[in-house]
Amino acid sequence: MSKISSTLRTLFGLSDTKKAKTGTVRTEFYRGHLLKRNPSHPDYWTVTITDKSMVGKLEYVKKAVDQWCDFKVVVGPEFFEKNEDTFSEQQTFDYKEFKLKNDCGGDNDWYVTYRGRLMKGSKEKIMKAIDALEQRRAEAVKAAQIEE
Repeated sequence: MSKISSTLRTLFGLSDTKKAKTGTVRTEFYRGHLLKRNPSHPDYWTVTITDKSMVGKLEYVKKAVDQWCDFKVVVGPEFFEKNEDTFSEQQTFDYKEFKLKNDCGGDNDWYVTYRGRLMKGSKEKIMKAIDALEQRRAEAVKAAQIEE
């Protein structure tokens, strides 16, 4: 609305014609599924997967959609909510653009996929191995440049 029209409205005592929308439901698309926010409880969302309606927090509803899209298995959001502790136990460590992961919590339970190869062991040994492989790779690149 321009300044002139708003000034005229206030001068003549006219109310603003635009009103806030009421009763609208916030929606979001995620991997081809429509997620709807529950108006009575704003933290909960609803999704329908194969004629089954599921309600839960947004992160768990998205995990349920992921399970359906990836594995064609219907898993309710309450499963992820109950088992959140087991999923949060995983430790991660970023090292030179690689993610070292530890699911069990032991010192020798670290692993990483380095250029398609699985490396397992302690965090320090994996970091040394990555350094050695990166150094070997850099030397091979230099040798290839010298030959050209």
